[in-house]
Amino acid sequence: MASRRILLVEDSSTMRRMLSMKLQDEGYEIATAEDGQKGLAAAAEEPRPDLILTDFEMPEMDGAGLCKAVKADPELRSIPILLLTTLAEIESKVAGLEAGADDYILKPKSPDDFREMFKRIEAHLRIADLRRDLAEQNRLLAAAHKKLTFELDLARKVQLAMMPRPPKPRGVLRLAIRYTPANQLGGDVYDIYRLDNSRLGILVADVSGHGVNSAMLSGMVKALAAPLSIAVLEPGELLAGLDVATEQYFPEGYFCTGFYLIADEETGLLRYAGVGHPPGIVVGPNGPRTLPSNPGMLGIGMVDGTAGASDRLEPGESLVIYTDGLTDAMDPSDVLFGEERLKTVLQSHHGSDPTQILDQVDAALKQHTSPGTTADDINIIVLQYPAG
Repeated sequence: MASRRILLVEDSSTMRRMLSMKLQDEGYEIATAEDGQKGLAAAAEEPRPDLILTDFEMPEMDGAGLCKAVKADPELRSIPILLLTTLAEIESKVAGLEAGADDYILKPKSPDDFREMFKRIEAHLRIADLRRDLAEQNRLLAAAHKKLTFELDLARKVQLAMMPRPPKPRGVLRLAIRYTPANQLGGDVYDIYRLDNSRLGILVADVSGHGVNSAMLSGMVKALAAPLSIAVLEPGELLAGLDVATEQYFPEGYFCTGFYLIADEETGLLRYAGVGHPPGIVVGPNGPRTLPSNPGMLGIGMVDGTAGASDRLEPGESLVIYTDGLTDAMDPSDVLFGEERLKTVLQSHHGSDPTQILDQVDAALKQHTSPGTTADDINIIVLQYPAG
């Protein structure tokens, strides 16, 4: 306790000497002041006191005024203050505590009074130590959080930069994309491959979970899918190959779903396959229809060949491929946005251009989840064969 410094503010020289001697006998280093004004100045001097013990009734500035001044100073407010007084009235106690005092002690007269004062001083010094430790931990946590936020923001920029923009059209089809991660990093991924002058390969995949792990795995999916697309494999073959390729990289408990299609930009012909993924939805003048996905999961080595199918976009029709963060989004009553609601929104706006369709889906989703937000990553691709 020898290193603990107490500032004693007391206008009575007799009481000041007596209290100083008692406190020094307990091992404290003592600084003194004879009124509140001088006490405030002494509190600001280095080394700062660990605790202030002050009389209530003093000239110039009383104990309550000293408390208010100390607690108003950001550099001093953490110093515990104990008020000493001969007054026992409730009004005086309340006034001192309202001024910011941490405790209120009657001036000691007996050995028991001194023992109580010493124990209260020890208790408040322990509390002050805990507060300082907590403040330091909070400072370290804030610094770590700032660093982590910076790194995640940087990683988000890198991830978004990896998502390609829609390619310039070379035929009748038009393309729009909207990617919205739930956190700074997402587990959804898409890629677009120009296979030849008239065909596009479009991949949408959704890694389980979201956050850093899923984001890293989504990048792995993207990297492993690219060489498979260059081989111009059929959609089912590409997904089966992706399952084998990702198995050795996915930790236990992780998997992904996928939907891959090859679109002919001149004719609107689609060849597609999906594994565990939501079905593609086609909307147009003749109503909605779906492009179904096969059951299963990618990344666990269980896909043994994947059947594909074909379809064709006609003028005025749009194909929407999405991840399940869209249909699984809930309202405050835990009601899913759902596939049927999505079909209704898409069908009612099938004549809009691809970007407007995305805007309408966003608006409907926001209205459904309000006042909350979506809990999972959402990726939507609209491929359209414009009417006329």
